[in-house]
Amino acid sequence: MRRVVGASSIGASQAWLWRNRRRFRETGQFRLPRLLVDVSEIIRNDAQTGIQRVVRSVWADLAKKSGEAFLAQPVYATRNHGYCYAPADFLDRRPKSLDQETVALGPGDRFLGLDLAAHLLPRYRRQIQAWRQSGASVHIVVYDLLPLSRPDWFTRAAGVHFRRWMQLIATEVDQALCISDQVARDLRTTLGKRDRPHIDRLYIGADMAASRPSNGLSMTVEAAIRRMRKRPTILMVGTIEPRKGYKVALDAFEHLWHTDPTGPDLLIVGKRGWRTTDLQRRLRTHPEQGRRLFWLDQVSDEGVDLLYRASRGVLVTSRGEGFGLPLIEAAMRGRRVLARDLPVFREHCLPGVSYFDDDAPSELAGQVREFMRGGPAEGVEIRLASWGHCVDRLLADLAIQKDANIPPDRLFSLA
Repeated sequence: MRRVVGASSIGASQAWLWRNRRRFRETGQFRLPRLLVDVSEIIRNDAQTGIQRVVRSVWADLAKKSGEAFLAQPVYATRNHGYCYAPADFLDRRPKSLDQETVALGPGDRFLGLDLAAHLLPRYRRQIQAWRQSGASVHIVVYDLLPLSRPDWFTRAAGVHFRRWMQLIATEVDQALCISDQVARDLRTTLGKRDRPHIDRLYIGADMAASRPSNGLSMTVEAAIRRMRKRPTILMVGTIEPRKGYKVALDAFEHLWHTDPTGPDLLIVGKRGWRTTDLQRRLRTHPEQGRRLFWLDQVSDEGVDLLYRASRGVLVTSRGEGFGLPLIEAAMRGRRVLARDLPVFREHCLPGVSYFDDDAPSELAGQVREFMRGGPAEGVEIRLASWGHCVDRLLADLAIQKDANIPPDRLFSLA
């Protein structure tokens, strides 16, 4: 059945391309350069992941700045049709139905692939080619290359879509904006000695309050916060998926609880992901579930913020990341972090972060025990550049406005 549905959607997208092939190029002249921003995923479903917070934050600031030196317009695509215009206030009213006016670009226009739409962009290569032939440029945000380097961490479909997406980046994209130096290095290695695309950085913040956060606290979250104020608790944040290393954490905490009855609780905040059925069952049926082990899969941004603040520290066992947002979010709230020793985490040069490189339950349990003796990193304040500064830097890299006065190597510092 999936193959039938997939073939049907491919047929629909190809038919759409054929019907609209003469509408992809803009012949009119605009007073200001236009920036067409891809919001294909978030306009249908805000998964409230780190990527979605970036999309919300960047678009919200672009919308504020639109009309001064450029015009910002959100656009979207689906499996059945290519890129069409979206309402500028889509974050406020979540439209149930959307118009399907075809996006046409001309000289000086820029398409920014802000949302991660690896399963959509390659379908509409002909539309993208027409834009570039008309004088527009294409700029894509690259969050990581993990589906390419570690396909075993993802679904088969995700791997197929990502490989096609990378082929398009190598041939049809003018600029790739990577969210970390590590991702930029990985992309250069993958692309080899190519003249295109030009590889730059997209600097991102971690100010949750400026990311159009979701609000509201469930009774479960409120109970968790009250409990955390009474018992030392280690927090983990991230989707339940293979690369996040939750099994490693659970094995270590089982060893810790067995050898030290006074050991900290473990609270996991993460949506149900893929290829982790056994792990999810283990979490739900664990003997310590509801006693020392807790898993919350539906938490608002407001709730996540309060859970960070109530925690004793944050554990990050992920085996691969493009940025590592929980490290920044924890540091901003004065929480210490115990993280796997990954180059991308070291790149942030954050205070209050300890590293581990041994997954053996006894070894990691020992490091958690030592970590708990350190206490919270109170008194260390992280000053983060605003999302406005990040977007200014983005607009400079897109050659829409002059370079902002931001240090080129990092967008946060010790206060």
